[in-house]
Amino acid sequence: MDDAPCRLLGEIRYPEEYSYERVGEIESEAGEALAGALAGLDVSRLELLPGPESLRFEAACEACPPEEAAAVCEALLALADDGPLGRLVVVRGVEEPISVFYFACESLDEVTVERP
Repeated sequence: MDDAPCRLLGEIRYPEEYSYERVGEIESEAGEALAGALAGLDVSRLELLPGPESLRFEAACEACPPEEAAAVCEALLALADDGPLGRLVVVRGVEEPISVFYFACESLDEVTVERP
């Protein structure tokens, strides 16, 4: 397990009508898009987990401000502008809030969960 204090957990869920070719396109481009979007975050690990219904990913880094997390979502929006639903959960240190981003087509929404 990585010691980096910040985790980014994401998923792009494919519409049922997607062809295998379209899923393959997204999976082949997502790694490069994520690496570029995460370049300024001192990422110690990036893992992509392709599957038949979704592409999941996890990254570990030292810190991830909300603006940088939104930039990650925007990079993925460019790949999946024709229907998939995406989400990104940013888990920071114990005392920090958790951010959840939902994205689809041209829409990006953020929800922040403060510590109870």
